[in-house]
Formats: sequence, C-alpha cells, structure tokens
Amino acid sequence: MNNIEILYYFRDAVACLGILVGLGGAVFLFFRKKTLPGILALIGFIFLGTEPLLDLILWRFLDNTASPNWDTMNATYACVTGPALFLGILMIVLAFILGFRELKLPPPPFEPPANLPPAA
Repeated sequence: MNNIEILYYFRDAVACLGILVGLGGAVFLFFRKKTLPGILALIGFIFLGTEPLLDLILWRFLDNTASPNWDTMNATYACVTGPALFLGILMIVLAFILGFRELKLPPPPFEPPANLPPAA
C-alpha cells in the first residue's frame, strides 16, 4: 500500500465519521420533538453516506477483481453519487431551515376581565 491509498482511506474514514455525527444529530432532533427536521437530516446524511460507501465498494473491493470494467464502474459511481450528494445537501439545508424556524402561534382568544361592572 502506498501513501496515496492511505490518504484515500483517511478521507473515507473522516467522511464516515462525519456521517455518523450527523446521524447522531438527527436522532437528537427526534428527542427534541422536531420530527420533520430530524427525518430530513437523517435522510440527508444517509444520502451523503452513499459516497464513501460506494467509494469503498467500487474502488477498493471490486477494483481487485480479475478484470474490472472501468467504464461501468466510473459511470455507476458518477450517476449514483452525484444526485445522492445533491439530495443529501438539499435535505440537510431544509432540516436546518425548518429546525431553526420559530413557530408562529395564533394569538390567544380574547377573554373579557371578570371584575368589570355591568354595562349600562
């Protein structure tokens, strides 16, 4: 194993660690009773997790086969990770927007004071 492969493994390990931290944050949103932002963050981080996972599967495991088809592997990697990264980032941004949004509650109903004299 040469130095460049160590850097690729390190990059994938840091990406997976970031995904796990994000999934933990999504679970934390569930505990804070913010279910929609939690679901969006969970789905977003799962989408972001497809890139390092597919990188490990395609370029580390299937690369060692007898005759890899480079064109198919490269097209599969690009066609899966491109939309997955875009959708993952979109879901996480929506989760942040919905998570930090203050709910606008309707004003309380009007109740006249109880100690007013009767009207004349």
